[in-house]
Amino acid sequence: MRRLPVFLVIDVSESMAGDNLRRMQEGIDALLTSLRSDPYALETVHLSVIAFAGVARTLAPLVELFSFYPPRLPMGSGTSIGKALDVLMDEIDRQVVRGSAERKGDYKPLVYFMSDGKATDDPTAALERWRRDFDHRATLVSIGIGPFADLSLLSGISRHTLRLKTEGGMIVVFSTYQSIDVIGTVQKDINRFERE
Repeated sequence: MRRLPVFLVIDVSESMAGDNLRRMQEGIDALLTSLRSDPYALETVHLSVIAFAGVARTLAPLVELFSFYPPRLPMGSGTSIGKALDVLMDEIDRQVVRGSAERKGDYKPLVYFMSDGKATDDPTAALERWRRDFDHRATLVSIGIGPFADLSLLSGISRHTLRLKTEGGMIVVFSTYQSIDVIGTVQKDINRFERE
């Protein structure tokens, strides 16, 4: 069965400390609960988590939804958006199966890139690489968390840009939107696949 890769790229810089990070963890838990209740998502969704601060690394490799265990989100200093994009693109290259004449590959990956700040590195080369090699291969949604998130950088390469307030349950509300978006993508692609 074809997989729907979903990558959560999460800012874990010092500015996310406290309530923002706790709410992000709650949002991931709510997303999992919602996705695991949908049979289409359960069969096709594979999740991965990439965290970034001054460095970026994969906390959870791409695994089946039922096997996914949410990682503990670490903290760090800096907001290296360029490094996060590089890790993301390397993961897509390494883990997403591309289609060919002989077989259907994975569904087009969904990427949710979440940050509450602005880049502390120079992401120019990573942004150019994304535009050149990945823009057509993945759907990127950039999400600004709180009023100080600088979305100008990512809005140039993402299909959708959202800004979330962190008061109350807004991150949990976002996870509900996210799960609806993932489930909708799965059902649309399955329906199209069944017609082919």
